[in-house]
Amino acid sequence: MNKVFFISDTHFGHKNIIVFEAIKKYRPFQTITEHDNKLIDNWNSVVNEKDTVWHLGDFCFGKTNLAIAGKLNGIKKLVKGNHDIYPTKEYLKYFTEVYGVVEYKRFILSHIPVHPQQFIRYKANIHGHLHDKTLDDPRYINVSCEQINLTPILFDELIHKVI
Repeated sequence: MNKVFFISDTHFGHKNIIVFEAIKKYRPFQTITEHDNKLIDNWNSVVNEKDTVWHLGDFCFGKTNLAIAGKLNGIKKLVKGNHDIYPTKEYLKYFTEVYGVVEYKRFILSHIPVHPQQFIRYKANIHGHLHDKTLDDPRYINVSCEQINLTPILFDELIHKVI
């Protein structure tokens, strides 16, 4: 059976992501190439070609780094983040679907956490954006790289947090 994974905030090609003091301990790399290669290796070690990966935003910096998606296993779907600034057609070269916000199995998927009133309609919010921070509410599930050991995490593992 094909698996479904989640990840956010890979920041491929973002040279400053490895120097921000607050998240340096999660991304302990000397160069952005080392960072990017580790994320690619981690991704491909758990995701096969038929699995689906929801990337919840901030995929890369620099349009040329979009091509990194071609090195990643799986069927990739993107929920755009605040750093995903290129036209949607550029992302559709590598992602089968691109969204702003989308529902998946009664979960709302977004880059930035949604307003709590959304929980009237949804079980929980799977999101990114906060990197090393979390919200004090189990209905918010942060899948930023810093929260998931720089490796896509299975949907089945996430839902146990709220069910």
